[in-house]
Amino acid sequence: MMSSVKNLSWNWALARRWHQGQLPWLAWLLSGLAALAAMATAGAWLHAQQRQLADARRDLATLQARPAPTPASAPAEPDPDFARRLPLDASTADWVRDMQRVTGQLGVAVVSMVDTPRAATADQLGRHDLQLTLRGPYPQIKLVLKELLDRHATTTVGRLNLRVMTSPVDVEASLLLTRWSRPLLAAPAATVAAAPAPRASEAAR
Repeated sequence: MMSSVKNLSWNWALARRWHQGQLPWLAWLLSGLAALAAMATAGAWLHAQQRQLADARRDLATLQARPAPTPASAPAEPDPDFARRLPLDASTADWVRDMQRVTGQLGVAVVSMVDTPRAATADQLGRHDLQLTLRGPYPQIKLVLKELLDRHATTTVGRLNLRVMTSPVDVEASLLLTRWSRPLLAAPAATVAAAPAPRASEAAR
């Protein structure tokens, strides 16, 4: 009986020493695994961010490659095709309505918009410079731009800056868009009909 108690006490002491020796190693192992998981997550986030920024640069180059309207060389007689492509007025009312509709459908927030108009003259195009800030997933922001540029062909992209916010799917885009209108056309000179010369019989009177 006494030997059994001694054996039980001895086994319990060995088990206790084994657990005390193993627990620090187990804690170290778990800490190492957690650190590796955090590094893998950070690496995946960084890779996604770099890929997203690379896509943004490529899209910006594509958008900036769209030809911008150039001023007419002879404002009194502009090229008919060129004048036909530009609206008479660069009003942004319909553009803003389309932007609000598209951003609402795609879940993109309009943070701010500043419209700076410049009236057309006989020798320069009319324009509205739109400084726009959008926030949302980058693919959705890209779809908003595509929709607006497809529907409004006289809009060009002057600048596009992206900033990643809380996560790779939360991006703030600052854009400078320009909406163009045709230059003013010179009014044709008024012609005044010359009065007929009096006849000889009328002059004799």
